[in-house]
Amino acid sequence: MLKKLLFPLVAVFMLASCATPPTTIDVSPTISLPQQDPSLMGVTVSINGADQRKDQALAKVTRDNQLVTLTPSRDLRFLLQEVLEKQMTARGYMIGPNSPVDLQIIVNQLYADVSQGSVRYNIATKADIVIIATAKNGNKMTKNYRSSYNVEGAFQATNKNIANAVNSVLTDTIADMAQDTSVHDFIKQNAR
Repeated sequence: MLKKLLFPLVAVFMLASCATPPTTIDVSPTISLPQQDPSLMGVTVSINGADQRKDQALAKVTRDNQLVTLTPSRDLRFLLQEVLEKQMTARGYMIGPNSPVDLQIIVNQLYADVSQGSVRYNIATKADIVIIATAKNGNKMTKNYRSSYNVEGAFQATNKNIANAVNSVLTDTIADMAQDTSVHDFIKQNAR
């Protein structure tokens, strides 16, 4: 009887020890929203996103002598499009087609450079996001938002450590977008 119980139990533990950690990074930044502008009266903007990174990886890490590629848990293009829609709605804009100003949010760079030795790791994260505002009258504006974040820790960098670094740099970038009024000013000047 004991053998019948012990063998499956040992097998389960052996399989569990062989399990590899997931290769996705949970991307869930904190979204900062700007103040509402009461002077906006029914101004509509259209928003779309693009991911122009050369590599879809968020990080590449060596684990058990193998290079592991870590990818985001959700499509960054749609994540940032959603962030910009929430920020523009908070300002007082309506989102829809056939608008006087089209906004495109582009991810140029979002990457966590992970270096690790036997006792310490370092994660250097960079974000480069661009908003291009194009008015129907032909005027155009490009605004860059860049941020970086570094963190060190003991032993090996886990997926959670990398996710925290990525979310931190994205949260900073999103906060910069919320505080900056240049795109908002451009829309107000060109939405007539």
